[in-house]
Amino acid sequence: MKKYLLSVLFLLFVFVPFRAANKTDLSNELESALKLRNQYSLRKEARIDSLKRLLYPSMDDNERFRLYNAIYEEYYTYRFDSAMLYVDKEEQVAMALSHPAYRNLSIIHRSVLLSTSGYFSESIQNLEQIDSRTLNDATRIEYYAAYEWAYSMWAEYSNDKVYAPRYYEKEMLYQDSLISVLPTGSSLHNYWKGENLYRHQRYAEAEKYYQKALEGVPVNVRLYAMVTYGLALVYSKLGDWNEYEHYLIKAAISDQVCPLKENLALQELALYIFKNRSGEVSRANRYLNYSMEDAQFYNNRLRMLEIAKKFPSIVLSYQEQNLIKSRRLQWSLICISILSIGLVVSLIYIYRQMHQLHKRRKILADMNQELQHLNKALVNTNHTREEYVSLFMDLCAAYIDKLNKYQDLVKRKVKAKQTDDLLKLVNATKLSDTDAKEFFVNFDTAFLNLYPKFIEEFNALLREGEEIIPKRGEILNTELRIFALIRMGIQDSSRIATLLFYSPQTIYNHRSVVKNKAKMRDSFEKQVEELCAVM
Repeated sequence: MKKYLLSVLFLLFVFVPFRAANKTDLSNELESALKLRNQYSLRKEARIDSLKRLLYPSMDDNERFRLYNAIYEEYYTYRFDSAMLYVDKEEQVAMALSHPAYRNLSIIHRSVLLSTSGYFSESIQNLEQIDSRTLNDATRIEYYAAYEWAYSMWAEYSNDKVYAPRYYEKEMLYQDSLISVLPTGSSLHNYWKGENLYRHQRYAEAEKYYQKALEGVPVNVRLYAMVTYGLALVYSKLGDWNEYEHYLIKAAISDQVCPLKENLALQELALYIFKNRSGEVSRANRYLNYSMEDAQFYNNRLRMLEIAKKFPSIVLSYQEQNLIKSRRLQWSLICISILSIGLVVSLIYIYRQMHQLHKRRKILADMNQELQHLNKALVNTNHTREEYVSLFMDLCAAYIDKLNKYQDLVKRKVKAKQTDDLLKLVNATKLSDTDAKEFFVNFDTAFLNLYPKFIEEFNALLREGEEIIPKRGEILNTELRIFALIRMGIQDSSRIATLLFYSPQTIYNHRSVVKNKAKMRDSFEKQVEELCAVM
């Protein structure tokens, strides 16, 4: 058990700072990626140009279509207009070849772009031209994904209680169809399974599938950005805001490295920082500016509208912070001037007070030393009192035990009719009820004189409503006397029974009943021994 506790403490003191450091490293990595965003874009365009250079007038139309498709794949999350241009080119080649598979693929690509730019109805109409029975496995995956994307975007854009639920239902239907045709265990299958579980609010299960989907996926692949963004949303629902920010930063890094101009992570991160870190509004403003640049570059009017809604509050807050900083600076200069004058005056005053303080410290040290002596004497006095009381109780116990034996002896002689022997015991007597009551009164009075707060502190150890209060006319009752003796160091039930004129079993029963009323039963009697530490 001790080793387990040490392990837990080790993890708390090592892992938590490591996690914080890891987040700082990620933030620095994001800043580096943002500085290199132009270089990433140049690499992307160079890759696209290399594909374009492979095109030539007399090339085979099938090969031409494949190149157009590859260029579209590079453009469709990078630049809307260029992606649409190559969809048109795909469609022209498909029409020239009268190739149904090519035609279907170009329709799917056009639908994805239309959904992305807000033409949801047109996107669905395009997809309805396709006979799904004619699709091969690869195209069927893209077909279901296009439908899912269209209804997902439409539901998000509608954001109402009438139409959005309908679009949401259709989105889930096509999501289920998509999952059914994806290879089981693949990263893409795990991602969509995670999406499906997230939509059904099964967040813990969704997190597991997202983590599986992330295994082995490099940061410069769009799927990495999709999965990490999905994980961020899951952790936001689970209320783990550290992990939410962690994966949001990862998604934003991937968006920059790919690069993806159709993105959400950076603007979500900007909004999170704005809402949760008042001192980092400028950073939030900068991230939102990057998001707006990406949306304008991609030419996505929906994203621009979303960002435009978020911009005013952040910009206004940023301006207010700058104004507040300016005012604070002015007031700081005034205050510093006043404080400088005050400082000179204070130094003179402090110098004078130091001399007096030195004298007072010496007096105080002498008083403290005297107080320590008094405290030590008081502790010794208390200890002596306790010894005397304990000795007194031991004598009482011995005396009571002797009387009991004496009583037994008289009984035996009466039964044996040894009257002569009884005459010899004429001066002997037994402890009467009156004597017992007098003994209890004396004991109770003496004990409470020594420990006046015993009853109050004793009841504080019991549960609420279980306090033991002496009846009217009583100083202490039986239960309080038992534990008064325990406080004085008499633990043995037999000795307590002798002192209080009960059987040991009766004393044991009383002790058990009171212990059951205690807040901490196992350490109750130990706590009683420590009551009234200072008399």
